Amino acid sequence: MKAPAVLAPGILVLLFTLVQRSNGECKEALAKSEMNVNMKYQLPNFTAETPIQNVILHEHHIFLGATNYIYVLNEEDLQKVAEYKTGPVLEHPDCFPCQDCSSKANLSGGVWKDNINMALVVDTYYDDQLISCGSVNRGTCQRHVFPHNHTADIQSEVHCIFSPQIEEPSQCPDCVVSALGAKVLSSVKDRFINFFVGNTINSSYFPDHPLHSISVRRLKETKDGFMFLTDQSYIDVLPEFRDSYPIKYVHAFESNNFIYFLTVQRETLDAQTFHTRIIRFCSINSGLHSYMEMPLECILTEKRKKRSTKKEVFNILQAAYVSKPGAQLARQIGASPNDDILFGVFAQSKPDSAEPMDRSAMCAFPIKYVNDFFNKIVNKNNVRCLQHFYGPNHEHCFNRTLLRNSSGCEARRDEYRTEFTTALQRVDLFMGQFSEVLLTSISTFIKGDLTIANLGTSEGRFMQVVVSRSGPSTPHVNFLLDSHPVSPEVIVEHTLNQNGYTLVITGKKITKIPLNGLGCRHFQSCSQCLSAPPFVQCGWCHDKCVRSEECLSGTWTQQICLPAIYKVGISNSWHTCFCLVFFFFFWFGLVCFLFF
Repeated sequence: MKAPAVLAPGILVLLFTLVQRSNGECKEALAKSEMNVNMKYQLPNFTAETPIQNVILHEHHIFLGATNYIYVLNEEDLQKVAEYKTGPVLEHPDCFPCQDCSSKANLSGGVWKDNINMALVVDTYYDDQLISCGSVNRGTCQRHVFPHNHTADIQSEVHCIFSPQIEEPSQCPDCVVSALGAKVLSSVKDRFINFFVGNTINSSYFPDHPLHSISVRRLKETKDGFMFLTDQSYIDVLPEFRDSYPIKYVHAFESNNFIYFLTVQRETLDAQTFHTRIIRFCSINSGLHSYMEMPLECILTEKRKKRSTKKEVFNILQAAYVSKPGAQLARQIGASPNDDILFGVFAQSKPDSAEPMDRSAMCAFPIKYVNDFFNKIVNKNNVRCLQHFYGPNHEHCFNRTLLRNSSGCEARRDEYRTEFTTALQRVDLFMGQFSEVLLTSISTFIKGDLTIANLGTSEGRFMQVVVSRSGPSTPHVNFLLDSHPVSPEVIVEHTLNQNGYTLVITGKKITKIPLNGLGCRHFQSCSQCLSAPPFVQCGWCHDKCVRSEECLSGTWTQQICLPAIYKVGISNSWHTCFCLVFFFFFWFGLVCFLFF
């Protein structure tokens, strides 16, 4: 074979044409450099009898709230330690919550119902105890008091949190959660345990089941019930709007002095379109006087010719997680490593619907920016009365003199509950990478300066990917975990050591996945192997990607990949095309050489 010819300028056009053609012929090379997403892994897991709704970790035990069961698992290998049966429950109109209704089993009106776990909370202030709230018995809760040094025992001492002798039908502070959907956040304030609750309700909950849309209630010191501190401790969607204006509470969290809820609801009472809102009020405000809400938007922008910009809005929040950012991401989004960041995965919905499509994005909202946005627009003209709570003719719709500085949580009796119409926008950090996927779960953790996202999909796939604004990152972990969607409810634990893990729910199954990745063998090329994040500790050994201790023959490297010939094509009698994929110091390329 002759040496490569020196090319005259006159044949550069011909060379460019041939290289383009050879690039098309070298698709096999690119395919060989992709990651194997069909790998199977043996991971610690547990399968329940029924679907799992909630998970919480306490004292090296994992507590699962499932339909009709509460399970206790060992943290290390997810082996079942104990279980407690919560249903089915016989309900009858003449039975109080938690009352034995077996004598009415054959009477008309009695119905056996599955008990869906709506909330699972650990309290260590009054007692070391687990509080579970279910869909039956009007949404009441139970206390499982742990015996001393025996956290796994949830059967020995169980108490119903209900006080029938003082309940008022119009209030029922012990009726906590809705079977249609609820988010519960517990917090210790002024030496008391407060429950902040957001409920999806419709006309079936009025007036016989007096559940509230959003509320704050205190656990009594006697621990046999809850109490509202004032008649302003709850806000309700008006009965005439409950069927036409559903509110889905997606996530709840606390940051500094504020409580936050994230919802999906119609843009207005009359609108057919849905969007996402963030609700904020002071955690010490028992009357919810500081209640505010505004839209959140996760957008994808695409620069086009003539300087125009195409903007796509991902309007439906699917899951959220609040954590600190790594140093690199913090710099990129104008935050500090100590700031709380709200990470959310959003989907585009079908027209005039809250049903998500397989088109997702991920955005990060620094909480300090959320608060700044509330503070800046509180006295602007982009305010609207909360008509779904008050009706259009209520006095609060709208007296501007009641607006105050919203930056603090000082005690006040005046009313300034309101809704802002201007949306706080952030840009998709994955730059459209998940435009054909429905993301259903997110959590994050830090490795070095990097922020890593754990993502789950509606098809049961689990991924790990570096979060960065400098460019889209390819997932370094991507495998099919289960055939069921990945739940938004996740646990991330021990992020600072080598034993860190995340707990991921898919239907009836929970799986423990290491944070440091799942080895290296799913990387099929040297270039892909060396592109993995440093904490995964992958390197190239002879012809495979492994960690250093797995390289038993050959040289293990994390620095350079030698060129590899993946295709030799002879398209006619006068030239030969060599396609090489190479990687050098984190620079990846595909080159075709023409020989004459």
